[in-house]
Order: sequence, then C-alpha cells, then structure tokens
Amino acid sequence: MTGTPDRTDWLIGALNAGALAAAYQCGHCSSETSHTTDDNGIVHVAVRHDDTCPVLAGALSSTPDVVRALASHIPDTFRR
Repeated sequence: MTGTPDRTDWLIGALNAGALAAAYQCGHCSSETSHTTDDNGIVHVAVRHDDTCPVLAGALSSTPDVVRALASHIPDTFRR
C-alpha cells in the first residue's frame, strides 16, 4: 500500500497536546482547556470544568470526552 508507514512508535500517531486540548469538549458543561509545557518538556493539558459539572464532581467519567478528542486527532494514515 502506498503512503502507509512501515512501522511506527505510536499506536495512534504522535499526539499534539495543543490539538488534543482544542478538540476536548466536555459533554456536560462548557469547560475551557489549555496546555503548557514544563521545564522538562512534559506537556500538561488543563480542563476547567464548570463548578456544577458532574465530571468535575467525579460523578461521571471524562473518558468518553477524551476518546472523542483523541479520535478527532488520529492521523489519516491510521484511518481506513
């Protein structure tokens, strides 16, 4: 197949924290996201949920929202 990588070190490609933060949207509130890189090069994504958000309270998982954000960031070379 033309255009497909022979091998990759990533399961879904290299993650771009900025793109991931931009793609993340809580399904239960109007949260805002941002990202920073610390002195060691580690990227931190911050999600600021509304005070009444059930995800912030721990009543619901953020997993579906994270999966949606990741799925929107999967490079075309990994899609069928």
